[in-house]
Amino acid sequence: MDEYILFEYLPELVDQLGPDHIKPLLDRITLHELENCQIMVYDQEPIDAFFLVLSGRLQLAIELSGHTIQLGEIRPGNWCGELGYFSGIRRASSTVTAGEDTTVARLSYADFDALIAEDSIAVCRLTHAFIQMLIRRLQVTANNPVVDPDGNLLLLGDLTVPLSELSRKPHGVIDFIKSLLGARG
Repeated sequence: MDEYILFEYLPELVDQLGPDHIKPLLDRITLHELENCQIMVYDQEPIDAFFLVLSGRLQLAIELSGHTIQLGEIRPGNWCGELGYFSGIRRASSTVTAGEDTTVARLSYADFDALIAEDSIAVCRLTHAFIQMLIRRLQVTANNPVVDPDGNLLLLGDLTVPLSELSRKPHGVIDFIKSLLGARG
């Protein structure tokens, strides 16, 4: 991928990684165009890549008891797919739909793993950006909890993992919340 195309969409990416570490990432990224309302990935379906929103927006939702719960949206400069990678389960934690015509940069998990061996500094900086993004999302969630169709709090302010959950196979945040609420599916 030509770095100028990416920088046209998202010039601050070079600030995150630094000019010396952008090329190995660009060699592995592909651009994808999504039409308005096009579903990119379904909740709990296999996922094999990170997606960086370059233009447009993605909407996140989950299904609970036959109701669609809108979790929020992802705008340019934000990634999705990171929970599937870092949790190790390789499943989407929500249904991701284009909220308008949207351009995303796709980085496969396999390419991210290869990048670890080639340029660990770039991966470290990118992982740091993921962590900062996840912290901001948790702060927003704590300040704006989602309420289910019956008016019950869906995302709790205290996301402490119960001791009984610590010995189980790692899973995504949404799976953890669903288990707390006794939701299936």
